Amino acid sequence: MKLIISHAADPDGVTPIILSKLSFKEFDYILSENKDVNDNVKNNLDKYDFIYVVDLNINEQLADYIENNYKNKIMIIDHHLSSEHMNKYSFIHVNAEGKESGTSLYYKYLLANYNNELLNRECSKTLVEHVRTMDVYDFTKTSKEEASKIDMIFKIYGKEKFIEKYYNVIVNNLEVYSKEDLNLIELEKERIKRYIEDKQFIEAIIDNKKVGVVFAERNISELGNYLINKYDYLDYIVLINMDKQISYRGNGKVDLSVIAKKYGGGGHINAAGNCLPKGLKEKVIKEIFKEAIIKENDNDNKKC
Repeated sequence: MKLIISHAADPDGVTPIILSKLSFKEFDYILSENKDVNDNVKNNLDKYDFIYVVDLNINEQLADYIENNYKNKIMIIDHHLSSEHMNKYSFIHVNAEGKESGTSLYYKYLLANYNNELLNRECSKTLVEHVRTMDVYDFTKTSKEEASKIDMIFKIYGKEKFIEKYYNVIVNNLEVYSKEDLNLIELEKERIKRYIEDKQFIEAIIDNKKVGVVFAERNISELGNYLINKYDYLDYIVLINMDKQISYRGNGKVDLSVIAKKYGGGGHINAAGNCLPKGLKEKVIKEIFKEAIIKENDNDNKKC
């Protein structure tokens, strides 16, 4: 039995599950957050014949252990610049050239090893390409409009329904976006437009860089890109989601993978992220309510 461990955050992490359903008769999967990937790998090494990890990576301590004991039972396929140094391990394959996403790399692997008619359908290729172009920002103005729809559909349907929807689209050889999808997308565009235009940021100097800091719980990419383009004197944008993580968006002035790595995260030059500091919410409560007694919470930052 195979196990697929992929990133839970976005279409680039979730689409590999769809591709696996098109390729394997039977497998299990875990949609993992970054902070859980080491445990998810370590706890399953003896439970499955083979493990694929896509759009995520492990720490070097676990990688050393696997290299010496399990390297023939696992493959990690990643595209994040912050993980490029992990290519020193035989079972880890990181392509951080900037044009490939986790989905596109996994798709190419499946085509080379499990090629079938479903993988070769035009709707499969279109889905993979839209996910890739949106994830690595590799598009023209025209293709951006098309690719951005996949992100909206993901937000509208959620992870599991997204998987079910696009598996059925490919199996039944349908259009990637139905008329109903297009209507929902137009409504989503209006909602996003109102949301990002109402958001305000705090300007700060961080490590001698001009930074815009904004608190936001959704539409992180859209908001970050809107702000960095509108206020181009800023070096980058920090987006703090108090329920999840810290994200960074830029336009090439600063390597954000380096910034995120400094705080325990990672990513790409223009898009990166890291977890919230442990106990941050409790500190905020104490700052507002000085006499508050905080009950210990094991779920702190569980979604990061």
